Amino acid sequence: MRTLCFLVLLAATCAADEPTFRPLFNGKDLSGWDAEPGLWRVKDGVIEGGHPDGGPIAGSTWLILRDGNADAVVRDFHFRCEFRMGEFNSGVQYRSTRLHPKTFNVGGYQADFLNGLGTGGLYHQSHSGPNVGVGESVVSEKGKGVTVGQVADIRWLYARKYYEKGEWNRCDVVCRGNHLTHFINGYPVVEYIDRDEATPDRKRRNDDGVIALQLHGGKGTDMRVSFRELHLKTYTDRFGDAVRVFNGADLDGWKAPAGEKAWAAKPAEKDKTGRVRLVCDGSGKQPLVLAAEHGPAFLFRCQVRTDAWKPGEKAPFRGVDGWNLLEVTVRGGKAAVEYNGEPRKDVPAPLAGGKLALPGDAAAEYRNLVLIPILPAK
Repeated sequence: MRTLCFLVLLAATCAADEPTFRPLFNGKDLSGWDAEPGLWRVKDGVIEGGHPDGGPIAGSTWLILRDGNADAVVRDFHFRCEFRMGEFNSGVQYRSTRLHPKTFNVGGYQADFLNGLGTGGLYHQSHSGPNVGVGESVVSEKGKGVTVGQVADIRWLYARKYYEKGEWNRCDVVCRGNHLTHFINGYPVVEYIDRDEATPDRKRRNDDGVIALQLHGGKGTDMRVSFRELHLKTYTDRFGDAVRVFNGADLDGWKAPAGEKAWAAKPAEKDKTGRVRLVCDGSGKQPLVLAAEHGPAFLFRCQVRTDAWKPGEKAPFRGVDGWNLLEVTVRGGKAAVEYNGEPRKDVPAPLAGGKLALPGDAAAEYRNLVLIPILPAK
């Protein structure tokens, strides 16, 4: 395996202390959850939602995660579950609000389950904002969304049947600052940056809120959904607002060494939407360095396509059409690298002299480059 070289790495590159997943379901009962009586139950170690006699359900209702005697409110987190459905739809609400203290209705962001291709999109339940389709990277501002890239080609996902109808499927939701991502069966399906202003009525952007599982209203025995393997990792870091550090047009905002011709911004193949990727031909001897100042603690994430590193066989997330997820967390003078969600010591941190930098000595393509600051502890 070829190793990319950098001018100067941080003094140490190692995995920092990270929070771990904790189970949200004991496999026996609904302890730690709050639900409308009679519509949710535990059977054979699985949470089931649906009318016990297969009768109609008057309206959508949610199973809400609790923290003692109150709803559990979480900010920056990674939620994971497995789900299986009947013929209608369901979803996972997050950073949401219980709309009335005596009901089981919530409003906020939802990872939408359509029980078919299209599962995993972002839907705003009783909430303002643009919906995000599978495969899209969207930035929202003043209630309007702009598609700025893609995290996966939807045709590629469909051809590989990323969602298995009638089977158990896995959903991951990761929220850090205003940066929200969805994964279905390990495939990245949504990236969303919410730049809206938060409002007191919580109808727009939400920076925290409850997690809840949806049972959709309707008639017949098809109105059912099952959940298992529910886990939550709450980040100890507090993340700020994400910034896209590649404008999708040119190298503005980056510093290339004088005379360096290894780097270019090029249109993506087979993509007529005008989307552009950052490309290195591997002939460079110096890195491409981010010109803008950034704090000493941050998360850098992007998708990269290169032969320099190979995905791990047991990585939690999957590459899509050669694109793999690179995440680097920098804090306290140290950097921790994850490649498709797997901690890696053989993938160098993209840093030079303490600055975010991309190497020029190996062929690679980059897209969806995002920097999320880690805020000082309160």
